[in-house]
Amino acid sequence: MRTNLNGILTLLLAFVVHLTFAQEKTVSGTVTDQDGLPLPGVNIVVEGTTTGTQTDFDGNYAIRGSAGQTLLFSYIGQRDVRVTIGASNTLNVQMQDDAQALEEVVVTAQGIKKEKQALGYAVSEVSDELLEQRAEGDVGRILTGKASGVNIQAQSGLS
Repeated sequence: MRTNLNGILTLLLAFVVHLTFAQEKTVSGTVTDQDGLPLPGVNIVVEGTTTGTQTDFDGNYAIRGSAGQTLLFSYIGQRDVRVTIGASNTLNVQMQDDAQALEEVVVTAQGIKKEKQALGYAVSEVSDELLEQRAEGDVGRILTGKASGVNIQAQSGLS
């Protein structure tokens, strides 16, 4: 009888400890640029996990995480932002421009970076202004129809 009682109490204690450590909550908020405009398509990931989401057209997001975990916000042309989840369920993030992220890059068909003058064939150029104008998180989608000879195929993500 005493053994059964000890077993039940041990199981109950393990269950209570599990509940206290696994208190996930939904964190939501808005992601804006340095001018206060909402950023659609910002990638948000709970670091160390495979949990992630993207902001909607108005820059809003919602993601599940535990207090103490770190959220990583990343977007093309913006500096990455890391925010630790605290007691609040609302985290509004303002991202800063990353001027180094949108420099001119020439990639040849073989994937070798060269100067345009050194190439013996035609080069398509997409300006950084064009990339900045499009509110899109995927460079492949931005380049679709903008550079000749570029074929972008969307993957479903399902295997």
